[in-house]
Amino acid sequence: MNTQNQPTDENVKDLVCPDCRAELTRRRTRKPDACEMLCGGCGQIFDVCDLETVEKLKQT
Repeated sequence: MNTQNQPTDENVKDLVCPDCRAELTRRRTRKPDACEMLCGGCGQIFDVCDLETVEKLKQT
């Protein structure tokens, strides 16, 4: 298992949706995936283990 790309709370606390600028939160499911985060505004799901996606989501 590759834990190198696993997101931590510190890594993802400043992420916002590129479309609606709402803050991203952890997705709440019975079997949560550490890589999935959910937009609090429009409901899009983002993969925060993908480095390109994380760069797009960081606040500018």
